[in-house]
Formats: sequence, C-alpha cells, structure tokens
Amino acid sequence: MKALTLKLSLACLFLASCSQNPDDIANPHDTKYSTIRSGSGTCVLDTATQLTWQTKTSQPGLHNAMNTYSWFDPTETNGELDFRGLEDGGDCDGSSCDTWHYVRAVNEAGYCGHNDWRMPIKDELYSVSDLGRAENPPTMNTAFFPHAQSAEYWSGNDYSFQYNTAWAWSFKYGHDRVDWKKEPKFVRLVRGTAGELEEVKE
Repeated sequence: MKALTLKLSLACLFLASCSQNPDDIANPHDTKYSTIRSGSGTCVLDTATQLTWQTKTSQPGLHNAMNTYSWFDPTETNGELDFRGLEDGGDCDGSSCDTWHYVRAVNEAGYCGHNDWRMPIKDELYSVSDLGRAENPPTMNTAFFPHAQSAEYWSGNDYSFQYNTAWAWSFKYGHDRVDWKKEPKFVRLVRGTAGELEEVKE
C-alpha cells in the first residue's frame, strides 16, 4: 500500500512539472536587477554578477542614449601599425566622442557617486543580453535599461588577429562581432568586478 501511495505521489509530481507553463518560469533578466539612484544619476546593480551598469537618458549630455563613440585607447601600440583606434570619431555631447575620453569624462563627473567606471569586456555585455528578447529587440531589459538601442555597443576588448579592430556586442541579435575601431557605436559603461561571469562561446 505504501509503495502504491509513493508511486502515485511521484506520478502527480511528474505531471505537475510537465504541465507547468514555461511562461510562468521567472526570467532572471526580470529579477536580478536593482536600481540605484543618486544625486548624480541612476545606475543598475546586477545582483547575479555584482556589476553596476550605467543607464542612458533622452537628455543632452554625457548619458544621452543616442551618443556614439569611436574606439580609442592612447596606451595601445603606436608604430608602423597604429592599434590605438580613432580619436573623437563619433557623434556625442559632453566629451570628445571616443571611448577613452568618454570614460574619463564620466569618471570626472563622479557618475552615481563613483569614479571607477570603465569599458565592459564582451563577457560582461553578454551577461546583460537577454537572448529571449531576440524576436523583439533590444535584447536587454528595458524596464531597467531605458533607451537601450537595438544596435552594437563597443566592448573594451581588442581583436588579437586584425590590427585596428575591436569586439562589439549586438543588442539586436544578441552576439558579438569584430569591427574597425573607427566605426561609431554606442557605449554603456560598467564598474566593479564580476563574482560569476559566463564566457561568450566563440
């Protein structure tokens, strides 16, 4: 009798799990974020990775969502082949329109009370890309990241095998891609060190 009762209980549990609506399962991109507000701006904490992200606005200035930047780093090799990228090659407000000067300007302004903002690596961009939204991009939770664009954002990663190129992340298709550093793209800065971070599969 006990064996029969146990079998019936297991069968009920199995049927209950099979009948669960996939839409009822919580999307981590809807539950892992927390908004942080300060006198100098609003940013977002990813509680899964412990990274803090910049948000964008529709207002003119450093955080305008439509600002674009070329990839530039004056510390990169500058010789017969110039790996630094292009200085001031984007279209923006509030700073020179390249990644290096932009990071400097945001840190000088003390955005969200911090001055250690930086360019994200592509694995970090992957961590906030919600591939479940690929049919209705951007592939990002726009409740926490308003004004996110269905477009490419620069990462801080050089591409090792082609001079003067770097990795970008597409929030339209949810994948990475290499492009010339001179190309203007969007930028979203990050701060902190990730506790857990899944690597982008090449």
